[in-house]
Order: sequence, then C-alpha cells, then structure tokens
Amino acid sequence: MSLGDTLAQLLTQLTGSLDPRTAAFLFILCGIGEFGMSIPYLLESVWLLAGYQLGSGVLSPLHLLGLWLAAQCGRQLGAMGLYNVTRIGTTPVARLYQKFRHSRFWPKLSLSKRVTRHINLTSPFTIAYGRLFGLRLPLTITLAVKRRPARLLAGVILSSIMWDGLYITVGATVGKTATLNPVQVLLGSVGGLTLLYLVTFLVRRWLKRRQLASN
Repeated sequence: MSLGDTLAQLLTQLTGSLDPRTAAFLFILCGIGEFGMSIPYLLESVWLLAGYQLGSGVLSPLHLLGLWLAAQCGRQLGAMGLYNVTRIGTTPVARLYQKFRHSRFWPKLSLSKRVTRHINLTSPFTIAYGRLFGLRLPLTITLAVKRRPARLLAGVILSSIMWDGLYITVGATVGKTATLNPVQVLLGSVGGLTLLYLVTFLVRRWLKRRQLASN
C-alpha cells in the first residue's frame, strides 16, 4: 500500500464520524492557519472527504456540523490571537514575519496601499471576500490596527461558510452520484486542487506584473 493510499484511508476514518481526534485536529489546524502557516491540500481534502461521507450516508449532518464548529472555533481563536498580538505592538509581529517569511508555509504579504483603499473594512462581506483571495493575514493585521474585532470575527465566519461549504458541497455531490471510493475521491481532488493552485498562481503573477507596469 502506497503512502497516498494510507493517508487517504486515515483521513477517511477520521471524517467518518464526530471523532474527538478529528475535532482537535481541525481546531489546531485552523487556529495556526490564521497565522499564515498552513499545509497545502490538507484542509481541503478533509472537507472534501467529510462531504463525501455526508453524501454517501456515513457521516450525519449533526456530526458534520460538530466538525465544522471545531474548525470555526480554531479560526476564531487564531484570528483573535493574531489580532491581540498585533495590538500589543508591531515589533513582535514584524520579528515573527521576518523569521518565517521565507518558509513555503508562510504567505507573501503583498497587500499594497492601492488594494487596501478598495477594501471596505466596515463590511464583513468585503472582509470575507478579501480572505478568500489570499488577504487573510494582512486583513487581520489591518483590522487589529484599526481596532475592529467584531468585523474580523464576522468576516472569519462568512469566509468559512463560503470556503468550507464549497468543498463540502462538492464532496457530498460526488458521494451521492458517483461510484468512486474515498481513496479515488481524495486522489482526484489532489489533481483538481493542483490545477486550481496553478491557475491561481498564474493569475496572481499576471496581476502583480500588471500592477508593477502601471506604477
């Protein structure tokens, strides 16, 4: 059995019920993700498989809600943790960023002044929209500087509903209509996510070059 098959089976077992290990895993994973340290494919695969288990009747809606609430609590705690760290002072945040900014798990802070002018920080929907397009970390820091914790928490909830819901819906649709097993779903999703990441990377590179050319 390959490493991929072993990982797929492990994730399938963890997403088959409201397992305390899965809830704790999601809580920790989403909490540290708010600081910009995330593992590509992992969380997406969890939600896809959870949706698949829901669609195939293995996972109940109530248990899925429990897993999602555990992830949401992790996000809220992580967001407020970064918010409070930023409120203490910009120096610790700057040192943390300088330490980890070359890591492949740390996103690039490319939020320019031009972008911030077009983000309405009084609207949770706009904040959620920005988080979905890679501005999670800079938006949290900006909201901390402007002292708007309620807007931050509301934006976290809205973006989570949209982002998690998308993967869960896709997984549930496959679980209801397809004859694929969970391992095939996971391997197929990895290929689809790779294509999505590649397209997103190319679009960001194009936008960055366009912005540099206009300056």
